[in-house]
Amino acid sequence: MVFGRYKKPVNIKNRQNKENKNQNKSQNISAGRLTPLSFEYSKDVDDHLNYIFPSRKTGLHIDPNGAKYQIDINIMYPSDDEEYYVIYTSGMSSEDMLLPESIEKEYPEFKRAELFMLLPKSWDIDNMVSPIPKHNAYWPMQLLRMMARYHYEFFTWIGPGYTIEYESFASNTKLSAAMVLSLGDDISVIKTRDNKLISLYLVLPLYKEEVKYKMQHGYDAFVDKFAEYFPANDGKEWIVDINRKNIGL
Repeated sequence: MVFGRYKKPVNIKNRQNKENKNQNKSQNISAGRLTPLSFEYSKDVDDHLNYIFPSRKTGLHIDPNGAKYQIDINIMYPSDDEEYYVIYTSGMSSEDMLLPESIEKEYPEFKRAELFMLLPKSWDIDNMVSPIPKHNAYWPMQLLRMMARYHYEFFTWIGPGYTIEYESFASNTKLSAAMVLSLGDDISVIKTRDNKLISLYLVLPLYKEEVKYKMQHGYDAFVDKFAEYFPANDGKEWIVDINRKNIGL
């Protein structure tokens, strides 16, 4: 399978962005007591990721004590000729999200989801999995966990086009927000062994100006503009670059 942008992502107007914006900006990525989830579909998700990114060594970072809802992070390591790590969540899909009825009927795959990101081969993985959360390499794993817990904590849903904002991710980057992307059915829809559907969303870190552009012009317009600056390149256009060009300026 060739990994990349298979089709233009679906356009879903996210109804939580406006009402939760202020809450998201002031929210710390922190936790309460650990609540284990079922992880019922972890193997289905693992099999799907291993199909998309074959023959990679893998590791698992267990959610540390202190998190209210357990979200583990899987790490797929690059080989000598590969340019990026793949990190993805496990546990977000344990429960259905609360979708509006009209969305649930049209997009049943939106009921459950997991998230993933691509990190460059140069990323300091050792410090990302370190127990010291203030290290500059730590934030992608922290971000995925926070977003994966969101529907458990606020009894809501996230889908394509959903954005979340923070004050800062790390001292070495001006990226401070993130958006959920669907990359088309081949990548972003997982069929489980019991014939359920799970969405696998890419999390793309954004600048605050890019969030403003997306809110003003819409999800599709942002994706089109991103494609102009970062053309499809076998998935490499989605690799996190802490110094990438800000297309919202």
